[in-house]
Amino acid sequence: MGPSSDQIERQIAEKRSSMESKIVTLRERGERQLERARRTAVIVAGAGAVLGVAAVSAFVIYRLTRPPTPGERARRLLPSGAVTLPARLRKRVPPMRLYVGDRQVGEGTPPTRWEWVVLQAARTAGSAAAATLAARLLAGMATERMNRDHDEQG
Repeated sequence: MGPSSDQIERQIAEKRSSMESKIVTLRERGERQLERARRTAVIVAGAGAVLGVAAVSAFVIYRLTRPPTPGERARRLLPSGAVTLPARLRKRVPPMRLYVGDRQVGEGTPPTRWEWVVLQAARTAGSAAAATLAARLLAGMATERMNRDHDEQG
């Protein structure tokens, strides 16, 4: 026959007592691991905070110590609406196409080498003429102003 009920109860009691000690051991081990994980999380969070503060501080120091760019200087001098004015104007202007003769500029056959040379020469001559004309106009205006100021004083 099989084991008696007393033997079975004794075996169950022995297993329970051995299991109880193992459960207690496992519970203690789990609590230690949880405490270790908490400590690690606190250390990682602290290190991350320190690195974040260091990065922000470095950026602020960099921005304060470097010289401003010409664009930043212009933005500081001009009112805030004047800086965005060209962008607003660009948004309002509808797209346009430029036609010279019957051809749309930028489309069609590419110019030959000689056409390109002639176009470059014409652009250069036009730029030189405009620069000369602007210089003469400004010089004339300056001379006229000097004469007017001289006449008012004398």
